[in-house]
Amino acid sequence: MTEADAPLWTHTVRFDEAFRGLDLTLMADEARRTLIAENFGMIELHDLTAKVTTKGRKLPGSDEVIVDVDLSGEVTQECGVTLDPFRHPIAARIDVVVVAQARKSKADDEETELSVEDLDVPDVAVNGQIDVGQYVIEALGEAYDPFARKPGAVFEEPDQPKEPSPFAVLSRLKGDDA
Repeated sequence: MTEADAPLWTHTVRFDEAFRGLDLTLMADEARRTLIAENFGMIELHDLTAKVTTKGRKLPGSDEVIVDVDLSGEVTQECGVTLDPFRHPIAARIDVVVVAQARKSKADDEETELSVEDLDVPDVAVNGQIDVGQYVIEALGEAYDPFARKPGAVFEEPDQPKEPSPFAVLSRLKGDDA
């Protein structure tokens, strides 16, 4: 894995511990915030805190963990209208379902029609581990608007030169005064 492919935040927990339930508070240190800000195109990421809770659910044939990420932070970025830097809060909440091992779904059969439920495939724990750090980054992706507008910024359409009517162009070609 190259540095460019490396995850922006890794924080793994064991599936069985997550199944029993966890309450974590993850706070990005300065080095991590700088790395994340560079990757998201932010001027600066001042604060990033995620409250992560997990709970298990038994299903026929498998166990699953619901990972809930409640993210908050503060960012400085360029206004999408004025290009001026401005600082503002960000927040998002996501829930992710993780299973211990991949389930066989109806979508795995060759001649089966897919339903919406078949498209919502849960994540699969890798080697009995869940990387909740990747879900923090996913929540940040939901929260961060790369084209956010600072308060009061309004986009104004630039004045366009008025196009002459085709008849005015023809009359000039003909030599008439329009």
